[in-house]
Amino acid sequence: MGKIKQNLYQVYVTEQTNCAQTMFAAGIQSQGDEVPEASSRMLGVYSGGVSSEAFCGGILGGAAAIGYLLNHGDEQSFETSKQACREFVERCRNRLGTTECSQIKAVWRKEEIRCYDAVEQIAEELESVLKKYCGQ
Repeated sequence: MGKIKQNLYQVYVTEQTNCAQTMFAAGIQSQGDEVPEASSRMLGVYSGGVSSEAFCGGILGGAAAIGYLLNHGDEQSFETSKQACREFVERCRNRLGTTECSQIKAVWRKEEIRCYDAVEQIAEELESVLKKYCGQ
């Protein structure tokens, strides 16, 4: 089991953190960083496909983690973060068949665990991309 998936069920299902907050925090913590306090408020609206079911909040949370970890404010790291993000989104699209929240929910959502099974799939793709770009 990878670092990202270690506490995923606890955070997402038991603590009822939304998909975006869960994925962002899991990505950041997997690299040994502290999760910024304000991130929970910022990522809260990403849940439910940015509150519109348009784009999966879990994927957006993973993309936010990639940006946070890889973009250090210079052109080179910015381009690297964009490349990693494109790869992550494409991997999620290929794995889930879509990046649209409503379509993911239609297939993956279960009342008792919400979209945990999809979040777990997204976590595996985030782990892979971070391993490639962060080397851990």
